[in-house]
Amino acid sequence: MVKSTKILLIMEYDGTRYHGFQWQAGLPSIQGEVEEALERLTGERRRVMAASRTDAGVHAKGQVVGFRTGSPLPLHTFINGLNHYLPGDIAVKAAYRVGDSFNVRRDALSREY
Repeated sequence: MVKSTKILLIMEYDGTRYHGFQWQAGLPSIQGEVEEALERLTGERRRVMAASRTDAGVHAKGQVVGFRTGSPLPLHTFINGLNHYLPGDIAVKAAYRVGDSFNVRRDALSREY
């Protein structure tokens, strides 16, 4: 059995052509793009969770996104690989392995809008 770990991403995006962060059937979303890129990179279908959901057309700098993975890829490969598969208006700036108890929403110290 493959042990899974939690990965935290620091992301930025221009939300002009997206209907918000959260996945919506038939509409482009940041979550949808990230999950598709993650599947292409790792072969795993995973849900991602953001510290805060943005509305349609809203941009983000320093958005924190987390997910669980069984992939052994090094962190720099998550950054470079996801950026390869993501559209040019979405970017991963950093990646970290975090403990199992970490929750991107609950453990956020602040949010700025």
